[in-house]
Amino acid sequence: MSACLLDTNILLYLADPASGNHAATKAAVSRLLAAGDRLVVSAQVLFEFWSVATRPIGVNGLGWSAARAQAEVETIRSRFPVLAERPAVVDLWLAIVVAHDLKGKRIHDAHLLATMQANGVTRLLTNNSADFPPEVGISILTPDD
Repeated sequence: MSACLLDTNILLYLADPASGNHAATKAAVSRLLAAGDRLVVSAQVLFEFWSVATRPIGVNGLGWSAARAQAEVETIRSRFPVLAERPAVVDLWLAIVVAHDLKGKRIHDAHLLATMQANGVTRLLTNNSADFPPEVGISILTPDD
């Protein structure tokens, strides 16, 4: 059974039935689970989820209360294991950002990749495949795959 990290946007689309991406995302997660894949999240994904979920709708958020966001984060944590933030993550992250000359917001995606590498996770389900450098040994999946 192989592991696959769920990116923040995947969790947001799963949690928001009104989203145009909800059905495709739900189907992709269902396919992975049916195939016996172990789906995981990271602490960073949960932090980003909270940020978007509680951000006002007018600035690209879901406009949820903290209580609703907390309930959803607890649901996510009960369904998907949270990867450990191992000491090696910092060294792996630094190697990725230096090797790919990443700056600004792209360093957060490098952190996800480093967390995956430190935990032996080789696949990522995301709607933003272009955000990740292709040469880091991670298979990038999208709901359309």
